[in-house]
Amino acid sequence: MKNMKKILALVVAVLLIVASMSVAFAQTVGTASDGTGSITIKNASKGEKYGVVKLFDATVDGKGAISYTGTIPEELAAFFTKDSAGVITKTEGVEDSALLAAVQAWAAKQTATETESDGTALTFAGLPYGYYAVKSSQGTVITIDSTNPNADVYDKNSKTITVKKEVNKESFSIGDTITYTGTFDTVNYLGEGENAKQVINYEIQDTLPEYLSDVTVTSITVGGEAITTQQFVDKKISIPWATEDAGSNPKTYTNLYKNGAKLIITYTAKLTSVTNINTADTNTISIHPTTWNGTTEEKPWDDKWQDDAVIKTYAVALKKIDKETQEALKGAQFTVKGLTVTGDAGEYTVTAYNSADDAAESATLDTDDNGMLYIVGLADDVELTVTEVKAPDGYNKLTAPITGVKPQLMAEAIYKTAGEIHYDAKGNVVSQSSSATRTETVQKNLTDLDANAVKIENNKGTELPSTGGVGTTIFYVGGSILVIAAVILLVTKRRMSTHD
Repeated sequence: MKNMKKILALVVAVLLIVASMSVAFAQTVGTASDGTGSITIKNASKGEKYGVVKLFDATVDGKGAISYTGTIPEELAAFFTKDSAGVITKTEGVEDSALLAAVQAWAAKQTATETESDGTALTFAGLPYGYYAVKSSQGTVITIDSTNPNADVYDKNSKTITVKKEVNKESFSIGDTITYTGTFDTVNYLGEGENAKQVINYEIQDTLPEYLSDVTVTSITVGGEAITTQQFVDKKISIPWATEDAGSNPKTYTNLYKNGAKLIITYTAKLTSVTNINTADTNTISIHPTTWNGTTEEKPWDDKWQDDAVIKTYAVALKKIDKETQEALKGAQFTVKGLTVTGDAGEYTVTAYNSADDAAESATLDTDDNGMLYIVGLADDVELTVTEVKAPDGYNKLTAPITGVKPQLMAEAIYKTAGEIHYDAKGNVVSQSSSATRTETVQKNLTDLDANAVKIENNKGTELPSTGGVGTTIFYVGGSILVIAAVILLVTKRRMSTHD
């Protein structure tokens, strides 16, 4: 009898059985009859399949003591012992956790009629009294008998929320359209056992920093099926996850989607700026469930379900120099094929880039007093064609364009999230660290690119006369001709004299 009480205590402790209560909205399998009981999965998840398998029969004497009878499966022989009267007890020395795991493993191999949950409480009725295993993701065991004919159990909800954010490529030019994809593994209940709370809504948030504009959600799917597409409002999207059951009191909900359904949101944004150097442009997507605890809504948002996506933006640094001395030269002007820019001498920011072969030349771009020309806001796979349209004074203009000019790492992240924020059950902020969530702009430092700038060399032009007129050179040439003529004449005369 002592061992029987241990088994009963084990069952109660593992399954957290609560007092029987009526279910206003439920899914029932089987028909109740005298001498039978039921097992109800209170938080059955929509789309999850459940079944029950009886291991032993259960009887109760007049004093409420439970006895188990039946056949001990071979793989469970080490965990249970049958006495001469046919009563089955737990083998002495066997750990409760080991017994539970063994029964779950046995149940997984058994054939049982499984029923797919519609998202409401699922009841298996008309069950003979006995010691049962519930087959599902939770794999629990339970006893039903005349003292506990209608047992309630809770799915352990082994699935968890996960978040993954992806971007369609790694780097972009200003003006490009970026495609982001947020993928979420969802749950219909948050928590385990009888403490599990039903998810009735998900809120998706994205930091959407200032360097992004024209954000447009292009699709939302749940479990592979498209649902109504919403747009971000105040950087948030709200997705109902359950519907309130009409006339329920107390209020109950039925989940709209299968437990573990994959939620995917795809959206685009235009890259409009970069503001600092040598970090990554990062924006964060997160998911926040609203749960129903049976009486009130709760927002357990202290947990972090989020992921980042990083993009990189680059710049080109050109340096005009003297070919012989390698000293910087000011006063050069260039055009770049396919670029539209804004800015002042020496520093320009891309507003659009067209890589087509027939793309037009940019406006004229001037170097600064140090011979530098910076072009900010390009993807790493860009190769520019640069044409010199004016050389520095005293130098020859290049005769052909410079092709294949590639960007250098320029700037990335202007948005930072720091510190911790804590919410109450209603989703209100109750505390946050001193380094709260903020947008931070870091000053550009383009000179960091100078060491690896693309050097464009120029030769000095042909030396011209320093005064007006034809200069002295012509007299030197003429004089030389006269001297040569005189020498020839002299030699000729001597030869003639010799012949005479």
